[in-house]
Amino acid sequence: MKALSLPLAFAAVLLAAGCSLPPAQPDLTRYYVLTTAAARSNAVAPAGPHWRVALRPVEVPSFLRGKIMQVRVAPNELTYLDEVRWAETLEAGVGRVLRESLEGRGEIARVVASPAEEHDFDIAVRILRCEGDREKGVARFTAAVEIYSASGERRGRDIFTTEVPGWDRSNYGQLAAMLSEAVDSFGDRIVTLLGQAETPSAKSPTPSG
Repeated sequence: MKALSLPLAFAAVLLAAGCSLPPAQPDLTRYYVLTTAAARSNAVAPAGPHWRVALRPVEVPSFLRGKIMQVRVAPNELTYLDEVRWAETLEAGVGRVLRESLEGRGEIARVVASPAEEHDFDIAVRILRCEGDREKGVARFTAAVEIYSASGERRGRDIFTTEVPGWDRSNYGQLAAMLSEAVDSFGDRIVTLLGQAETPSAKSPTPSG
């Protein structure tokens, strides 16, 4: 009888011993998105200026790049949750929601698709924090915003920060919803800055908090 080749002999041993490969493990990763406040779609245009604005690409620091959600566990310590992720990069998600939020406000005539289109103001946004705080049980959002005229003159700037209380420290869908609420509040602040920017000599406002 001809001897079995080594690979066939090894396979025969595995079968004889009843061995099998371990079962595939399920992917436990959960993906979340930021969402726009539904009520904005029914906003009534108020009397007064209706601006056309260009929203520049949102900037983020390096530690906020990517899709892994982060939680602050101490003033200078973050933990990254490998199985809890954003469905899109944070800068893309905040940019999308902020655009939708502004478009739903009566004061905004249009958010132009390109800065090359005719518009009244440019809006530059840089995210500083977008996180859950496990110690305080809050969702925290901080961003810097600058308003420029179409000619490039800076008309206003602010550091916006807000904390939405009530996070249970384990429900990340709840955290995503609370951060969405924070971004919507940021839209309110931007509209206020646009109103102040109507006056060319307007001074930069005191940072909000």
